[in-house]
Amino acid sequence: MLDVTSYRCRIRSDLAAALAKPLLLLYQDYPAYLEHSGFIDFDIELNSKRTGWLEKNVEFSWDGQTPFPALPLNQVHPLFEWGLNWCISTLAGEDIVIHAAVLERNGGALVLPGDPGSGKSTLCAALCLSGWRLLSDELTIISPITGQVRPMPRPISLKDASIGIIQSRFPDATITTPIGDTRKGDIAYVRPPVAAIHRWSDEVPIRHVIFPRYSAASPLDSFVLTKARMLSKLLDNTFNIGVFGTSGFAALAEAVVDSIGYEVKYGDLSEVAGWIDTTCR
Repeated sequence: MLDVTSYRCRIRSDLAAALAKPLLLLYQDYPAYLEHSGFIDFDIELNSKRTGWLEKNVEFSWDGQTPFPALPLNQVHPLFEWGLNWCISTLAGEDIVIHAAVLERNGGALVLPGDPGSGKSTLCAALCLSGWRLLSDELTIISPITGQVRPMPRPISLKDASIGIIQSRFPDATITTPIGDTRKGDIAYVRPPVAAIHRWSDEVPIRHVIFPRYSAASPLDSFVLTKARMLSKLLDNTFNIGVFGTSGFAALAEAVVDSIGYEVKYGDLSEVAGWIDTTCR
């Protein structure tokens, strides 16, 4: 059993030896139990499955459902992280869920939506390891009741060149051994700061929304978005807004009514991190 903020997960696997090491490294500050009675939010299994005469892969299942194709056995940990993201974004129907990193400083949340390759997770890791409080790397969860962000501090996913960039910039960060040849390239995870985990119940209002776009060797370029454009782009990154209908649209609009939105193109991590520190005071 593993309590990931407000969600209780039961995790079972016949690949426990491969899965236990990264989970212990990354989730050691979360409450865990060998057995526990009562309600379970996500009943997760990751088991080996024969997919050929001599080939075995690992398959993720939740309550008998298998939303992903089986993957090579060495990808059991990334499959767990992707599967838990799927569970939360698909099955947590009480909250609005946006595909975006989110951090907090001085009582205000900074939301970082981004497509693959935008540099969102690299930027999230750099800010998190420089004093910002991690709320989530992948999922910005907004309560329609309070209009604030519900923290979900979990490991930060790094891909390909981003792994070495964060390792060299933050040598004291705890990062898993990279796994190669996944569907997202080489992948590794950064352990979230324990202080962020201890404050998982402290909700935060949104104050800034930044849509980053990484382009190698590009000079820093930014411009302010209108409220309508910012809301439209956020809706494009929202998993479950259709479940709420007009009430969800109104709740999301209300949640960002006091925030400022930007689009930022950058080629240097230090430069954009410094710009964010100055802009998002």
